Amino acid sequence: MSAALHASPVNATVAVCQPWSADDWLDAAALLHDYVEWIRAATGFEPLDAQPELVVELADVQNRYSRGDTMLFLARRDETAVGTIAVRFHRDGTAELKRMFVRADARGRGIADDLVRTVLCVAGATGRRLVWLDAHQGSMERAIAVYRRHGFVETDDPPAGSGVDGFVVMERQLTDDECDARWTPC
Repeated sequence: MSAALHASPVNATVAVCQPWSADDWLDAAALLHDYVEWIRAATGFEPLDAQPELVVELADVQNRYSRGDTMLFLARRDETAVGTIAVRFHRDGTAELKRMFVRADARGRGIADDLVRTVLCVAGATGRRLVWLDAHQGSMERAIAVYRRHGFVETDDPPAGSGVDGFVVMERQLTDDECDARWTPC
């Protein structure tokens, strides 16, 4: 079991952590594969065609998320991996929220909120002042609602390389106090 980045202030049995052990990385890979299957079913398009880098990512999750320009986090509920989120740090000083996914049987429990808070905290701690994301309109409305709850707004000026048809690009400015006292690193 990996060490928790923090325990959820909302969910006493949820911890958000970075994959550490071989089992953690296997759990992360399984969640990312579930994410891809969900995208296929929910959107009707093939994510591996739309995002060729995803093929490489899925082939070696640990290598992709150990390079320094990205970080991956797992949400564990009662020791079971139930969600994932990633953050990519761009050269322009922004951070991109990616790969948020919570398994269907764990949804509606605030786990997505815990994952988003983690990315905001980490992005702020690494000096980023803007976090952005893209989300598929229609199929990702619940996720979009989570992002809005955390202060993300749609932007008319999306970052280069974003803005795929059918997707909304959202962003959020960061402040100096993104991590409150309850969210302490391990």
